[in-house]
Amino acid sequence: MCESCGVPNLGSAAERAGVTRHAARTAAAATAKLQVAACAGPAPAPSPDADLVLYNGTIIQDPLSGKTAEAIAIRGNRIVAVGDRAEVVRQAGRDTEQRDLQGRTVTAGLIDSHLHQYMGAMEQANTSLLEARDLADVVAAIGARVTRTPAGQWVCARGGWHESLLAEARLPTRAELDPVSPNNPVFIPRGGHVVTVNSEALRIAGITRDTPDPDGGVIVRDANGEPTGVLLESAAQLVRKRLPAPPDTAEQQRLLRQKIAEHAALGITSVTEPGLTTAQYEQYVALRQAGRLEVRAHILLWARSMTDVETLTASMLPRSGDDMLRLDGFKTAADGGVEGAYLHQPYQIVPGEQPNSDYVGTLNLPSGGEAELAGMYVAAARRGFQFQTHAVGDAAFDHVVRALELADGEIALAPHRFAIMHLFLPSGAGLASMKRMGIIATVQDHPVLLGNNQLRWWGADRAARAIPIRTILDAGITTGGGTDAPVCPPSPLWSMGWMTTRKTLRGNVLGPGQAITPAEALHLYTIGSAYTQFAEDCIGSLAPGKLADLVVLDGNPLTVQADEIRDIQVMLTMVDGKTVYER
Repeated sequence: MCESCGVPNLGSAAERAGVTRHAARTAAAATAKLQVAACAGPAPAPSPDADLVLYNGTIIQDPLSGKTAEAIAIRGNRIVAVGDRAEVVRQAGRDTEQRDLQGRTVTAGLIDSHLHQYMGAMEQANTSLLEARDLADVVAAIGARVTRTPAGQWVCARGGWHESLLAEARLPTRAELDPVSPNNPVFIPRGGHVVTVNSEALRIAGITRDTPDPDGGVIVRDANGEPTGVLLESAAQLVRKRLPAPPDTAEQQRLLRQKIAEHAALGITSVTEPGLTTAQYEQYVALRQAGRLEVRAHILLWARSMTDVETLTASMLPRSGDDMLRLDGFKTAADGGVEGAYLHQPYQIVPGEQPNSDYVGTLNLPSGGEAELAGMYVAAARRGFQFQTHAVGDAAFDHVVRALELADGEIALAPHRFAIMHLFLPSGAGLASMKRMGIIATVQDHPVLLGNNQLRWWGADRAARAIPIRTILDAGITTGGGTDAPVCPPSPLWSMGWMTTRKTLRGNVLGPGQAITPAEALHLYTIGSAYTQFAEDCIGSLAPGKLADLVVLDGNPLTVQADEIRDIQVMLTMVDGKTVYER
């Protein structure tokens, strides 16, 4: 099985509208069955007894204020008491389970505001390259999979790795892959924006030296003009659309449940899925209807045009679903990743990978430009939907801000919590405009893996300025934390470690002045991310009346050395008052 990752192939705008119209009606009907009242509510009455009391630990109620407690009591799916041990144990009765934390730390459940959980799930059967440390390791891993794959069938890798971890610090080419895969097409994604393939995959996709670069994409070529096998942004779609279809529904749901369990083991209690098709969303709906969804999920559907927005909003209700699964709105993308970000100034020359002195990345606005993007925002807001927009490059960020300003002039966007994702290179003026309009941000730890390519493709200055979280917070922007997994490893603690050290896996420290405090990092992963999901009244902090989502850690992220945050272990994860992981 091999599943395309990143931006799904949906054909032309007209084809997308036709497909989406039918699928949206199906997904909307299924979601309607989940509709319930908002999760916020009064604290439970003081009796009956609590089901669970955790005591003798450090209960972080709110990281920014530093407020802590010794014990916490839970009844059903709600927190009923937080305070000193003597106070909290009064909630216990004869049948209450009481657990000694033995000095461990409890925090609100960790919320990833940008995690491609479905994409990661569908990749699980593919070959992992995260352990590779040179090109020989990559080739050997692909060759090993080829030996147990029938001729003619695809051999695919997972996207969650990076060539910066290799001694050669570059992607393999078709010339290196071909000797071990003469009869199998090979597809190696890296994140959601870059792939490398072998000659057989190029043949199947019809890519030759005469194939022009598609709009918004680059076919990387050698000095003789021959494709090397590396494809950037929309060029990767030429191969993606040739990949096998996803597995059947039952297998998709099994893989999704497996990935959810892996994320629960990392302390993740809620995710925002940024960019699903309606068919992918239906897999979540089916899990929820069967009572098998164990981590909360907030969904953003892909919308790339006004037609997409009009079709989806005509078929679906804003904020539909329940406390475990909710449709919040839409996602679109203004540019690509590090190698395709739309920049004001050209990229650096990268021999063998980026030879064009005028290359400034790829702009992916809808065909109507900023005006159509603004119209999409207005249409979504008028119907009560959130909209989040991917923007990596500084020029793409400016385009998005201008479109938001146009839309905000017609309808106030703040109540709908519109967001810009990633914010690698925001301008000061753009941040000020975001603050004025009430636009929020989601930031991730991409430089952990992508930092070396930021240096090679962008240069040291832009690499150091990328994802300036200190500047974003100082500008007063409400911000959520995330990982963008499987583009980066899905551990929130790894991500918080980077936020406080700015250290990549190669040991580089990029932009140390943009580091934030551990308390701020934990805030981003709790109440900050909860706000991006319209859920701050329900989750994100530990207080009576809130839903019982929490994590028990073997170390305190607020007191250990910053370099040690990533090594903290999750001992227990609870969602909605139920233990979904225990070490």
